[in-house]
Amino acid sequence: MKSIGIAIIGLFLSSQIAAAAPSWAQISFTTTSGDAPKILAAAEALMSSDVGKEFPGKLLLQILTADGDNPATHMFVPIYKSAAEREGYVQKLQADPAWTGFTAVMGAASQPVSTVLYRNVGSWGDINETDHVWAAHAFAVDDPAAFQTAIEKYLDSKTGKKFPGQVYLSAVVAGGISPVSHVISVGYASEAEMDAWIEDRNGTKDWANYQDDVEGNAEFLGTSLARDVKSWGAATLEDITSN
Repeated sequence: MKSIGIAIIGLFLSSQIAAAAPSWAQISFTTTSGDAPKILAAAEALMSSDVGKEFPGKLLLQILTADGDNPATHMFVPIYKSAAEREGYVQKLQADPAWTGFTAVMGAASQPVSTVLYRNVGSWGDINETDHVWAAHAFAVDDPAAFQTAIEKYLDSKTGKKFPGQVYLSAVVAGGISPVSHVISVGYASEAEMDAWIEDRNGTKDWANYQDDVEGNAEFLGTSLARDVKSWGAATLEDITSN
C-alpha cells in the first residue's frame, strides 16, 4: 500500500489551485497509540532540518477527536499562501534526505486514509495562533457565491459579531469522489469555548436567518472535530490568509 508520504507528495505537486489563493489540505491517516509518538518525532525531525526550516507556510499535526465512521486517527494540515509558494518549496523538499527519512517513518508507522485539497475563499473573526480546537462543517453547495454571502451576513450580525473564534470557508479542489464541495472550518480556544458559543448562538434570530438563507442551497453533510498536537512554520495564519 502506498505510504502517506506518497500522498503528501501528490498534494505538494498539485497545480490546480489559483496562484493567489491560500491553499491547504487534510492528509488523514491511521496510526496506533504506540506509533503516534514516532510520527510526531519524524515530523519534528523534518521540520527541524535545513529544508524544514525553509518551509514558508504552516503545518499542523492534528488528532481527530470526533469523526463518525472515518477510520483516520490523525491528519497533517499543510497550509500555504499560494500554489506558487508551495511549488517553489517542494522542489527543494523532494530532493532532500530529510524528506526521505520522514516518508520512511510514515510508511512504517501509519496507513493513509485520504487526501483532500482545498482553496480558501474567505476568512473572518479573530485570526490567531492560540485556537487549537477545530470543527470542520462539510457542505454540498449549489451556489457558492450565495453561500459565502450568507456567511458574511451572519458574521456581520449582532450575534455574529460576538463570535469568539476564527472562521474559514474553503472550496474543495480535489478529494476523490465525494459530495462535499465546501468546508467551514471554525477554530476555538477550547471545547468549552465552542460549547458556550453554540449555546449562546442557538435560538437567536440571527442564527435562524442564516439557516433560512442557506436552506435549499447548501446541504449539511456533517461535522468532524480535531485538536492540534503541534504546529510548525514561521508563517502565521494571519500571514497566510491576508491579501
